[in-house]
Amino acid sequence: MKIDPFVAWLLTFALHAGVMLSIAWTLDRTILRRLPAWRELLWRVALFGGALSASAQLALSSPFATRLAFERGDGSPAAQAAAAPVDDARASTAPRTAVAPADARPASAPAHARAAGAALAGNDAPHDTLARLRPGWPRVLVATWLAGALLLLGRLGLAWLGLVRTLRDATPLEDAALARDADALARAAHIAAPRLAALATLASPIAAHGRRIALPCWALELLDRTQLRAMLAHETAHLARRDPAWKLATAAWCALLWFLPLAPLARRRLDEIAELSCDAWAARHLGDGRPLAECLAECASRHVGCDDLALAPAMAQRESPLLQRIEHLIEGHPMNTTPSRLRAFAATAALILAAALLPGFTAVAQTSPPAPPAPPAPPAPPAPPAPPKEGPSRIHISNDGGALGQSTYVEVGDGDREYRARIKGKIVFSDRDDDVASLVDGGSAMFEESAPGLERRVEYRSSGGKLVQRYFVNEREQPIDDAGRTWVAGAIAGLVRESALGADARVKRIHAGGGADAVLDEIARIQSGYARGVYIKLLAGLGHLSGAQVTRAIGLVDGIDSDYEKRNALGALGSAQPFDAAQQKLVVAQARKIGSDFERAELLTGLLPSLAPDPSLRAAWLAAANGIGSDFEHRRTLTALLASHEVDDATLATVIDASTTIGSDFERRSLLVDAVGRVRDAERVASAYAAASAQIGSDFERREALLALVHAPKFGAGGARAVLDAAGSIGSDHECGEVLVALAGVMPNDADLIARYRSVARKLGDVERGEAERALDRFAG
Repeated sequence: MKIDPFVAWLLTFALHAGVMLSIAWTLDRTILRRLPAWRELLWRVALFGGALSASAQLALSSPFATRLAFERGDGSPAAQAAAAPVDDARASTAPRTAVAPADARPASAPAHARAAGAALAGNDAPHDTLARLRPGWPRVLVATWLAGALLLLGRLGLAWLGLVRTLRDATPLEDAALARDADALARAAHIAAPRLAALATLASPIAAHGRRIALPCWALELLDRTQLRAMLAHETAHLARRDPAWKLATAAWCALLWFLPLAPLARRRLDEIAELSCDAWAARHLGDGRPLAECLAECASRHVGCDDLALAPAMAQRESPLLQRIEHLIEGHPMNTTPSRLRAFAATAALILAAALLPGFTAVAQTSPPAPPAPPAPPAPPAPPAPPKEGPSRIHISNDGGALGQSTYVEVGDGDREYRARIKGKIVFSDRDDDVASLVDGGSAMFEESAPGLERRVEYRSSGGKLVQRYFVNEREQPIDDAGRTWVAGAIAGLVRESALGADARVKRIHAGGGADAVLDEIARIQSGYARGVYIKLLAGLGHLSGAQVTRAIGLVDGIDSDYEKRNALGALGSAQPFDAAQQKLVVAQARKIGSDFERAELLTGLLPSLAPDPSLRAAWLAAANGIGSDFEHRRTLTALLASHEVDDATLATVIDASTTIGSDFERRSLLVDAVGRVRDAERVASAYAAASAQIGSDFERREALLALVHAPKFGAGGARAVLDAAGSIGSDHECGEVLVALAGVMPNDADLIARYRSVARKLGDVERGEAERALDRFAG
């Protein structure tokens, strides 16, 4: 019986996929642990690459394949040993069972008559397992694999139908503000705007097929605008990454690989990495991960896990490493979630090529049964890298409710030392913030420091109105001494300061004792960007600050690493009292340090109503606005400048010039139309405006921009010449003809202009050219 080629491919596929998934598991736990982009690429190649390498190996008849052949005869060892070499014609009609490597032993090896018998009874028996199987084993193998695959694919189909039925119950969202946010995020992700819907049965938002984002009703009722925007940003990232399609494809593929234990693990790892990548994208485009972390905590409290939604990427699933994700978002750790395309392609090709060199199986005729070679030794696992050193301001804070009220966990580290606090129930610190004054009855608090060779911990527990303190050194309890009391005071004071615990009461107390300068001194000591932002906002809310104090507070914003917190701190200072011109220059300088396009745009547009009429300040503001990378945010910032008050010709010229740095044809045209709508004399800006319009790639958008200039006040001969120059390069006859017809209705009766007009019209089709010529009839008399 000759082996079915499909069986040989299936065996090779199983071998390659198993080896590649094992390598992916090893690398994922070691050298790629902190590289999510490369982890995702590795798991995908390992999951899907086995099919490619197996197909390539069989198609190319790789010499690394272990060849399976079946030969008719009595099947006895003696008959196989007596068989002499035959020509191709006879071999095709008399194949025999054998297992042989491509590098078969030479004829000078010990007698084949003995080797054939020994292969079934001696040391080579383990290598000949497949050769000794009964003739019907390929059918059993395929039937078993097919039964398992069909069962899991059927379950997958039912889950898909459940998701479709669930989404049918979703109600389209009509919220204009959310629609604008979704549109802005989609532009940032370079995808079409998603369709928004609300669904009461959801505990977490999902991104689904058909470019849909479904939000839970509880989120629309409880979350604020910033948190909802964070939720939308995360789901938009899923759509941009095509995660709904990837999730379905991965689930279907894992159903085919049901016999490999590492296949479900690969699916879980890909889901986890997708969530981390979307978290990173959302935090990067929002400027801060805290609102998204708050959304994750809210979603997790509602126990997401509906099986019907397993095929839609959800923001918080039970399988997701939520604590790790929330910690990443709060700490603001940067994550490289997109590898270089060239490097990714090279790495993928190298992995699949390497897999094609693995041993495999193929169906061929074989005339002698030499023993197979020993299996190759498995590669040694790579050595794990040294753990990275944490930054000096790393901080993790989590809160949850309980019977005693709010519980808080705080962790602060600088790489060498770790400080932790766990507080259950309401706590009151001493006036100097160096000890616990009281705890709610039944409450507890723990403060701990871990350093190389030394661990110290102090615990407080309140029972029956009595506060009990216990002190530990290296996990051994001992009476507290002067050194211990000094450590307790420093540890509690540092954690209180860096975590912003009780910040409201603390700022008021410091302000009452030493005024705003004392609070500013305390802010300067804070290393945590989050806590520093909280303190600045609280100080701004206390009342009037002197000019010098406001200037100093603006300078302290430098220590805030979160774009969101930085913008909010500056906004709070500006809301408390208007900035003077010098302070506005400092705020604009801070804006240039903000990497988030949205946060920079918010800060700059918020400054506009009180922007001082200082040419150097206006130039600095424009430079900061022109540094915005997002076309949408760039355009809306410059549009806000045009709408804020009367603009002079110099500002208009600067805005028109800045439009050329906007890549989106729609956004560039929108900005140009807004600019020309505010001119009093079109002739002054016509040349620059038409030149900027000529760089718009879309014929429709270019036509709209030129028509706005044609209808601007005091449009004359200079403007007409500029429009004709720009219209001449419009590729669409229809769009060009529309511009010419509109221009003919307003341009002066000038022979040179009419000649240039007709020169442009000659390149049009007969219909459009005829309309353009008829538009000149008003000059006939």
